[in-house]
Amino acid sequence: MNKNEQINKNQNRIIAFSIFAIAMMLTIIPFPEFITHYMPDWGLMALIFLSINLPKEFNLSTAFFIGLITDVIKGTILGQHTLSSIIIVFATTKYHLQLRSFTKIQLLANILLLSILYHFILFWVNGVAGVSSSLESYWAPIIGNFIAWPIINEILSKYFIYNTPKKEV
Repeated sequence: MNKNEQINKNQNRIIAFSIFAIAMMLTIIPFPEFITHYMPDWGLMALIFLSINLPKEFNLSTAFFIGLITDVIKGTILGQHTLSSIIIVFATTKYHLQLRSFTKIQLLANILLLSILYHFILFWVNGVAGVSSSLESYWAPIIGNFIAWPIINEILSKYFIYNTPKKEV
């Protein structure tokens, strides 16, 4: 690895950790009541973006810690968001090359499916634990994720530096 590749890798890591910090802050910040239910899952969106674009650096261990932090911030059952995040990141890192080659509409459809799976797992864990929640608390964030993904993807794509391998002559 040459010096420029190392600098780009370090810069990507700094940007990624900043994204996670911002995502956790957005999770904590109170929003108006009419928007609260439709707020995207900021940590999930950051995990999906980074596991598609930097799968070697941000993988299941990152999903574990971000999920655990989300559990603590939201005051849910410990491990609920962790399990959901790990499953989603596993799927996105396994198929990251295919996800990168999709058109924006295809990628948005996949993000919608991943978001539905994420919230189904949350719903299932709450059901097993006997915790009841409104149906809106599961479906509204899916709509928020669907609306926010194109914006998040466009903004974050501008800050990452991708290396293309050079052919040796």
